Amino acid sequence: MKNVLRLLVFAALVTVFALPSYAQDAAAAPAPAAQGPCTEAEAKAALYNEFRANFKGTPEQQKVAYDKGKEYLNKYGACTGEGDPAIIKYIQNWVGKYEAEKLKFDCTNAANNTPEKAFEACQPWIAADRENLKPHLALVAAGIGTYMKKDNSLNARAAAEARTALDLIDKGKTTDVWAPFTNQQDAAAGLRYYIAAWTVEANPAEAATQLLSVAKSNSSLAKDPATFQLYGTSLLRGDVSKLQDEYKAKCEGKDASNECDILLNKFNYALDRVIDAYARAVALSAGKPQQALIRTALETYYKSRHEGKTDGLNELISGVLAKPLPLPGGEPPLPAPTSTAADGNGTTGTATPTTPAGGTPPAKPAATPTPQPKPATTTPKPPKS
Repeated sequence: MKNVLRLLVFAALVTVFALPSYAQDAAAAPAPAAQGPCTEAEAKAALYNEFRANFKGTPEQQKVAYDKGKEYLNKYGACTGEGDPAIIKYIQNWVGKYEAEKLKFDCTNAANNTPEKAFEACQPWIAADRENLKPHLALVAAGIGTYMKKDNSLNARAAAEARTALDLIDKGKTTDVWAPFTNQQDAAAGLRYYIAAWTVEANPAEAATQLLSVAKSNSSLAKDPATFQLYGTSLLRGDVSKLQDEYKAKCEGKDASNECDILLNKFNYALDRVIDAYARAVALSAGKPQQALIRTALETYYKSRHEGKTDGLNELISGVLAKPLPLPGGEPPLPAPTSTAADGNGTTGTATPTTPAGGTPPAKPAATPTPQPKPATTTPKPPKS
């Protein structure tokens, strides 16, 4: 708190040297006939001198100055004698600055040291200035700190603060300090990354949407393997899991149909997007310890789409960063169905089942697609701040 409140002291130096004369004038002025606290010249001067003796000191002394200043204003804030208005205005100004700095200090101190208390500690600052990015970023930092300790208790609240910060940025709000990020560009991407990290289990669809924006940005996170590892995980828990369950409910044990072919085509494409994401994570983590683990997961997914083989995987990894990201809804169309020639009785035969892109349709009765592999279990490395 010392460094924070020292700023307040320096801001006050411009006017402080003119103040002793006000105190002397107040003490020397003869008491008017009227009764009341404003006539207490000696007590008033003594309280003011206590304020002045402490307001430039240590944080503890400045707290004393604040208490004395508040006491002075409560007792003598309505006085109109000679010298009173100038002293009252000065004390009001100093007290106001102290209170504003204390809001900031209480918030950032809690975010750094007691993050579980930060959301309560930061509310007064947010209430005083609802469009200020700094308290929301401080709470995001509190969430990041607990998340990195494998404590998920603040995830939901921190994600809400990150969404608020993103909304403010979208409205054109800015700040001189972007901590816990390095700059505005990385802040927007970092907020999206952590929203995804905090919501990937509860809302994988939102996580995938946020990470797709990160991957398409110009931020440093667009080249971080953690982004693509988490993106692949969000797709597995979202689109792949959903389509696998839908295929099983509608097609398992039933005759092949166009509807099931379409579902299988979508499932295959969703899994191809997972493979692409993990291939990018492997390519970007070259020479890093996590590469081996990510590659192990990638091989599992890749084999499920290539008859248990890894042929072509190295070529995929080496060239994947030069390719555009596959986007949602980009699955290739099914081949047009073909019909058999009319039989001898003049009737037309049934259509030949279509083949989904990248896979062979199951023989009837339809079977569930290849079981979904489990996502990598490691926590992705956080983006650099």
